[in-house]
Amino acid sequence: MKALAPGVTLRPLRAADLPAASELRRLAGWNQTERDWAGYLEFEPAGCFAVEREGRVVGTATTITYGSRFGWIGMVLVDPSHRRGGIGSVLLDRSIQYLRTKGVAGIKLDATPMGRAVYLPMGFRDEYELARYEGVAGEFNHPSEDVEAFTASDWEEAVAFDAAVFGAERSAVIRSLAGRNPEWCFVARKEGRVAGLVIARQGSNAVQVGPWIASDEAIAAGLIAAVWRRIAGRRVFVDVPAPNSAGTALVGRLGLGVQRGFTRMYLGENAFPGLPEWWYSTSGAEKG
Repeated sequence: MKALAPGVTLRPLRAADLPAASELRRLAGWNQTERDWAGYLEFEPAGCFAVEREGRVVGTATTITYGSRFGWIGMVLVDPSHRRGGIGSVLLDRSIQYLRTKGVAGIKLDATPMGRAVYLPMGFRDEYELARYEGVAGEFNHPSEDVEAFTASDWEEAVAFDAAVFGAERSAVIRSLAGRNPEWCFVARKEGRVAGLVIARQGSNAVQVGPWIASDEAIAAGLIAAVWRRIAGRRVFVDVPAPNSAGTALVGRLGLGVQRGFTRMYLGENAFPGLPEWWYSTSGAEKG
């Protein structure tokens, strides 16, 4: 692991650090909230890290393990005034080391163009591209007769459906996200079985839509129509994987435009890619 400068230390991220971590998020212009930060500590309390200088948090990274299938790295943030000092590399190295001790087969992340240039020399490989679309939830009329509110009675089946699409079971993440704005969360059924799920929650800058998953475009459209009716007039973010061409077309019909791109990357095995063609929006770059 690359050495840090004297007086700069790497340590576990703690609950008391969350206001400082949230400030780093604000400086980067990202959409997470302090509730999101608390969630990272709930998902993987020993796998979140901070770099401290003179008593101040100047860098962060988070990890999540999805069973033994793969781990996820997110929230690699460095204070702008402390960049180019190796802090990001140290945080990334520590995150990789931690996930390897957990025995995961592979490690994944969604990289910005700047981050991708760092991850490629470390052995990460491209899986596919994603695009973040943004805009305002406007009028979108589509039948939603098979769509209903996501409730406890749907839980087991919806989590299993998500696991098949995502590539790993992640009930803790789904439970946390669905609890933020439950009035914006829906399931769709086809022939009596769950065939789609959407969870939306308020972020710092916009409503983050995702996971939004469906077995076909008509189901996906019915789900997003139900959300759109409840968040009309709000700014929204939707992160669409490139393998889902139907998703790209659908967000175009919603009037959303591309804000930025990401690259999904992996280190080690990619034995559980899930079904990206059923993925209309991910849960966010930091969780997959």
